[in-house]
Amino acid sequence: MDPNAVLKLRVILDDINAERLILPSRSETVNALILEVKNKLNLAYDFRLQFQDPDFDNALCNLVNIEDLPSKATINIVRLVDLHVSSTSTDDTVFLSDNTYSQERLFPWPEIFVIPTFSYEVEYALREGNSAYVQEGKALRLLRDQKHNILDSMAAEMYKHKAYPSTKEIVKAAEALVSKHPCLKETGSKTGCEGWKNSLRFKMGNYRSKLSRAGIKEVAVNSGKRSRTNPEGEPSRANIKRPKRGEVNFLPNYPQGESKDTMDTMRLEMVEQFKRTSVERDAVLIHQHMQRTFALRREEIVNSGPPIAELKDRWPALFSEAQLYTEFHRITNTNLPHSFYAALDKYTPLLLQLYKKKKTGSFAEKMEEVIMAYNDQDKKNITAARMTALAVLPLYLKEDSSEVFKTCKDEMEATQQGAVALVAVVDEAEVPAGVPFDTHHVSIILEDQVVMSSRSWTDSLVILFGLIYALHLRYPEKLSGFFEFIQVVMLNLDDGRKQLKAKLQSLRNELE
Repeated sequence: MDPNAVLKLRVILDDINAERLILPSRSETVNALILEVKNKLNLAYDFRLQFQDPDFDNALCNLVNIEDLPSKATINIVRLVDLHVSSTSTDDTVFLSDNTYSQERLFPWPEIFVIPTFSYEVEYALREGNSAYVQEGKALRLLRDQKHNILDSMAAEMYKHKAYPSTKEIVKAAEALVSKHPCLKETGSKTGCEGWKNSLRFKMGNYRSKLSRAGIKEVAVNSGKRSRTNPEGEPSRANIKRPKRGEVNFLPNYPQGESKDTMDTMRLEMVEQFKRTSVERDAVLIHQHMQRTFALRREEIVNSGPPIAELKDRWPALFSEAQLYTEFHRITNTNLPHSFYAALDKYTPLLLQLYKKKKTGSFAEKMEEVIMAYNDQDKKNITAARMTALAVLPLYLKEDSSEVFKTCKDEMEATQQGAVALVAVVDEAEVPAGVPFDTHHVSIILEDQVVMSSRSWTDSLVILFGLIYALHLRYPEKLSGFFEFIQVVMLNLDDGRKQLKAKLQSLRNELE
């Protein structure tokens, strides 16, 4: 089958909607095809694909291998939602978070900020002002109450996306405001919105203060700082608890009608469920209770930072793969395994090309060893290519992964490894250039204990990344650039505040 041939698809969206989609060539993987379909059809949800298999009278089958898809085919979108989970679900099912039980944010900060509708009076004044601006170039002079209405409405709209927007995001909001209503542009300002930017920044601070007094946990957690009435408190900018890695739902309020006691009762029910075998557990009940108790869990983890051993006892479901990925989705609105592998398959060929060009530098010799070991692997093995792209990345960023990613010969030895690590159990003779292409299993170790494990090294890395978010952990210091690459470049989880390190920004530019 020619991979460069045009791919003609009939995409079934639901019972009554279908789209015609023509792609110039076949995607290299199923995940890449999903990403392309999502982008081309502007689909905001996650899904898997089925296709009409000609070998079985065009019956729908799950699309697992991209080679099985004919050049002219009908594919079916199967949305990944948890609203119709059957009682036969297993721990392998990846549930996606919904908004049924809590006031979680559904979207991160938008690329284009949408200006809200203001009061009737202000909307009328802006409409007339925009007309006058087009005809005469004359800016509108707002009354004090009108400006307050604009700022109050803008602050409420901004809070829907983020409690602590960065300067860059506030600028985007200000630019969107004067773009939609050009009569608000400021004369004498280079951007036309410098004053609006400053006003919005102060208004957001005032808005957070109001929400804090109302008991909104996300901002109330930072109250009680030093002030005239509290001169002994810690400095106002010290130890601020807020999203720093693109978290959309950082510290939500309790769901309506729930208290700490009612949610703790659900927690205890889940603990009892995990005393049963995996076959006997009620996966639907566990999922519903995990969703309902999300706010309590985040409050404990963010505010108290309890030891991992205590969290395993209190929240055992958090250490099952399906619920870990669901928790990551609650926090970021991102399907971690899908997004990770789609990005990895996109960047792997580009990364391998960059690695092969690197001939100088302190890490160049080690990089060449890994590339040579990869050359001895089966080139049709996508796992080996993914593994190489990830294993060489720390070297390319001039970071030392030896204290975080390790190999050993038996499971007993794995428990004696470092505080944060992926430990691949392998035959010692099967670790070419220190890269565990073939593993018996991989242990995820946090605070000197094995918390989870997986057969694949790459899958274990995804689990580790999910645990870092779910347990509110810091990135390993010596591999901060590696994990920031996954966060910002691969998963596009950028809170708009952090400036990338020069070497990471340079790599990002080379991949674009």
